[in-house]
Amino acid sequence: MSDVLTQLQSRYQNLAQLSFAETDSGLVMVTINNDFASAAVCLHGAHVCAFQPRGQQPLLWLSKDVEFKPGKAIRGGVPVCWPWFGPHPTNSDLPQHGFARNQVWQLSDAMQLVDGATELLLTLNDTEASRQVWPHAFELALKITVAKQLTMELMSTNTGDRAMTVGGALHSYFEVASIAQTRVRGLDQVSYDDKVADQQGIIQRGDIIVDEEVDRVYLDTLATCLIQDEGNQRVIAVAKEGSRTTVVWNPWIDKAAAMVDFNDEGYQTMVCIEAVNAGDDCHTLLPGQSHCLTQTIYLVD
Repeated sequence: MSDVLTQLQSRYQNLAQLSFAETDSGLVMVTINNDFASAAVCLHGAHVCAFQPRGQQPLLWLSKDVEFKPGKAIRGGVPVCWPWFGPHPTNSDLPQHGFARNQVWQLSDAMQLVDGATELLLTLNDTEASRQVWPHAFELALKITVAKQLTMELMSTNTGDRAMTVGGALHSYFEVASIAQTRVRGLDQVSYDDKVADQQGIIQRGDIIVDEEVDRVYLDTLATCLIQDEGNQRVIAVAKEGSRTTVVWNPWIDKAAAMVDFNDEGYQTMVCIEAVNAGDDCHTLLPGQSHCLTQTIYLVD
């Protein structure tokens, strides 16, 4: 048992909603169980790996071939992409989706709220190593609230003495019974860039149906998306704040097979709906300024 695990178990021994464990590779996992839902969060990447309201099927998809390894991103759940989304805009040698998802975060606080929900606060600060990749002083905080809904609030703060520009995403993977019986609603008439076809400025017409590889960046939208999961007879709502960009992604057959941590048939039971800051939707923060990117996930009654 690691010192970190021992310290967490001691510090939160009176908070019955929480339990702690380590993966075989030493990553610390926090499990939440309350009257509303269960959830699992890995301190590596501040990564929400699971969320399941009481009496319901899981809302988040996790690859059957997921690898919980230090320094490696976790495939599924909700990766935190930061301080950029996708490839670095000027240096292709830097990691895809930034570095926050591959770092060990601190569990700075955890509590039971008055209504019985559970709140975690995870933080990440700049280090000498991070400044070699991205030369800025920062504090990144992710507040996770587990209730009937799952709320994630990602707060970026400039703690340095010069401006910094931040992008990123809450890159949520959603579980569906069958992608063939799934529609995504809420983006009708929204303009998007199609990364697969390399086309820009396409207008969405009606619902999104995933029957091939999909990698679309929907622009200038604050919309709540609804995942119509017919196979599970449910609708998952994906609401957001602090973002005017939504990405919809499914790798389909060939790309799923090419990823070692993505089980070959996994594309049939998932779709990503991501709250994103990218391109013109990135935020330049002066010293002391903050930006909050929020995503809330829940079942529609």
